[in-house]
Amino acid sequence: MSGLALIVSQSGQITNGLPALVAQRGCKRVETLVTDRPEDGQYYLAPGIVKRLEGRLAGTDRNLSVLVVDGRVHPGQTVDLQTRIPSVTIRDRRELLWAHLGEENPVAETRFELRRASLARREAARTQRDGTTQSPTGTSGRLTARDQETQALRATLEHRQNKARKRVQNSYNGVDGRVVLLGRIGAPTTDLWAGLTDTEVSATAAPGRPARPTTATAALGPHTLAVTDTPGVPGKDGLPESLTEAVPGLEAALEQATCVLGVGESREGLRSAVRKQFDTAWRSLGSPTPAAAGDTLQAVLETAEFAVCLPYDDGGHALVSELHDRATVHATEYDHSIYLRVEVPATATEHLRRRVAAVGGKTKPVDTGG
Repeated sequence: MSGLALIVSQSGQITNGLPALVAQRGCKRVETLVTDRPEDGQYYLAPGIVKRLEGRLAGTDRNLSVLVVDGRVHPGQTVDLQTRIPSVTIRDRRELLWAHLGEENPVAETRFELRRASLARREAARTQRDGTTQSPTGTSGRLTARDQETQALRATLEHRQNKARKRVQNSYNGVDGRVVLLGRIGAPTTDLWAGLTDTEVSATAAPGRPARPTTATAALGPHTLAVTDTPGVPGKDGLPESLTEAVPGLEAALEQATCVLGVGESREGLRSAVRKQFDTAWRSLGSPTPAAAGDTLQAVLETAEFAVCLPYDDGGHALVSELHDRATVHATEYDHSIYLRVEVPATATEHLRRRVAAVGGKTKPVDTGG
């Protein structure tokens, strides 16, 4: 994209995050036109708006190069609208999202290609219907080719969606918990993720990034967590299908999450959607800092404390070193035996008991209740 982009909404408002995505596509200027009108059956945009766009392009201001329709436009409507204003590249908000994510996300790239193929097929079908040529190798052949292209892209999309889901489902299986950071386009999830996981990222995270879930581990007390950064969610409601079908790993991450941290503004719609669709804890993070996230997660993640007695031998000393690496050791005392007070994730209590018993030691739960 280049030049001027115009976002047109007929719902009375611009979808949250859409101007930021348009700007990221390389447009020098972004303008908006907001109305409150019903969808037109042929052009999606109301006839008055279409005439207004035609007049603008016919006038002295011909810098408009991209028209972003803030809505879900049917392929037939897009083809008809493109015929009325052929000098402008037309995208609906789904196409814009897929094109943006597709720069770094093969699933989104394929979804965008499928949309373009559907539009090309619609155009070929209309041309054939209008009878511009009856040659067996003319539009009839082009329509068949478009059908084959669309079918192949659907198969590719399904394959890549399944691969993306499995990539998330089969990763980081040895952790104590999974945390997903979720926010709107522009929410500082990436900066928070970098702080929690001690990962270097670019100085300023671009809106709509990452293009697909990105995971790294973080240590929080006795816990080792898989923390996942996710693409920004457009709008103010829940998770739009246009996003989840282009980022299937997002739902896969939410399905496995121990806790979802809502980051940034307009979180209520996301909170409602997550609570309705997934069996996971939700916490809204007022301050998007690693310290605040750590305090919030500490209150969610369960731990257990034990008094541990180990023999004063090589096996006991080796286990002490292991516990310092994999648990929180609050106290250590050496005498005829080795005495420790350790805190472990609640899910690791049986493992602790087995390890201690294996070296001839004993464990006793510590009551930390007030």
